[in-house]
Amino acid sequence: SCCAGPGYASPQDAINAPREKIVYTICIYTGTGIEKPDYLATIDVDEESPSYGQVIHRTEFGVIGDELHHMGWNACSSCNNDGNMERKYLIIPGVRTTNFYIVDTATNPRRPSLFKTINGEEIKKKTNLSAPHTVHCLGADIIVSMLGDANGNGPGGYLHLDKDFNIVGRWENDIAGMKFSYDFWYQPRHNMMVSTEWSAPNTFMPGFDLEDVGRGKYGQQIHFWDFKNRNIEKTIDLGADGLIPLEARFLHNPDSTHGFVGATLSSNIFHWFK
Repeated sequence: SCCAGPGYASPQDAINAPREKIVYTICIYTGTGIEKPDYLATIDVDEESPSYGQVIHRTEFGVIGDELHHMGWNACSSCNNDGNMERKYLIIPGVRTTNFYIVDTATNPRRPSLFKTINGEEIKKKTNLSAPHTVHCLGADIIVSMLGDANGNGPGGYLHLDKDFNIVGRWENDIAGMKFSYDFWYQPRHNMMVSTEWSAPNTFMPGFDLEDVGRGKYGQQIHFWDFKNRNIEKTIDLGADGLIPLEARFLHNPDSTHGFVGATLSSNIFHWFK
């Protein structure tokens, strides 16, 4: 039946939904000198609760140095018409280790637990990819932008996981024209995906060096993909003025062809439309 799955049928439905009572956020120790594993914090945001605004649980993963990064759900509003899907798992990648932690948030939402670990070395071996960044649900399967190859060099690519978190391989068919990888967002109603560029892990892992921008070690392109064919259809170069494109977002209305990309080292926001 329609709309029997997770998420919402429209942005308005999401706006009208009840407010969350707990939220999850990543807490990392990278750069602090503290040798402890990063963790997922559960925060109480119920204004009626005596523990409002407090961390009420920490879910640790046992590995030091992951630098946990952008996490995503296994299922989202893309699965809204699929009653067999459930927004049950958070997919949490470590940008430095390429480890992925699949966390069960449904069994006990206030105390999430580790369901599965995908070893970063296995991902490197099977796909020649490393340094995960953005996680997106595809309606069942999952794709993740990866910033480097197994040795930390660009241009990276896209990791494809199935709904049971097995490694399928690489998602893209062709990355011709892509120098680096970073964020992405897709809009299947218009057969479109947009991706941006940051830098290779070997460049940014030691820390940001402004001189590397002038050396061409940071990206300056926005790519527009043929989503079904999984290849880049058009590229826009922002020029060599340090306008490094970062997060890409479509408007909330899934019928809209408009979106935005923010650029670092500037206050520019670029607006596109199909």
